[in-house]
Amino acid sequence: MFRKDYLLRMMEEMTEAIGKVFTLKQQRKHTEALSELDELLRRQFGLNLSLLNSLPAEDVIEMFRFRGVIEVDNLQQAARLIEEEAYIYHEKAKVEGIDDQERMESEDEALIRWMRALHFYLYALHNGANPKLLDAPDRVEGILEQIKGYELPARTEKQLALYREQQGRYDQAENSWYRLLQVGDEHPIHYRDDVQAFYERLIQLEDHQLQEGGLPREEVEEGLAELSRQEMNRSL
Repeated sequence: MFRKDYLLRMMEEMTEAIGKVFTLKQQRKHTEALSELDELLRRQFGLNLSLLNSLPAEDVIEMFRFRGVIEVDNLQQAARLIEEEAYIYHEKAKVEGIDDQERMESEDEALIRWMRALHFYLYALHNGANPKLLDAPDRVEGILEQIKGYELPARTEKQLALYREQQGRYDQAENSWYRLLQVGDEHPIHYRDDVQAFYERLIQLEDHQLQEGGLPREEVEEGLAELSRQEMNRSL
């Protein structure tokens, strides 16, 4: 009960603050809007936006560990603030009268923050966060639409693959794993074992589950066979 009340109070405070931010954005007071988000983050978590955006994502996640457990609902609330920060920069880039350099810088800042927020949302959802708390699944899809056409960092692509599998969207999960395999050829982190484990999990499912997930059994078997062929070629 205490935990539930604590989360509700935080959500009420966040809702109120984001309402203020919305008003400030309409008034084109972008600096004040950013300050409002930063102050909320300080009150709720003792952190600031600069820190959340500068540290490696894995380090930020660890900052939400309490008694050995990542507090994923708190993490997704932090993601919501970073996402809102991205929209402030996005709005700032559309203001008339700013020069091209400032516009590009604001667009870049928005992109960086959307990527960061996406990673935290995906991690939180995959690890048991309440999807209804912030409508996080819808927020994930909204961010993916905003960054469509950009390549995700490998660590975020992996989280997206796991999340799509969790949703039962196996074809989309496979697409993410395939992109990671392409990265893995030129990257010290190889994802071949992860991809094989993905196919082996799917092979245990019923045919109708695979069909509904967009990845029929024959395609799963072909994926496993292709991994085996690639491994054999590497050993020659």
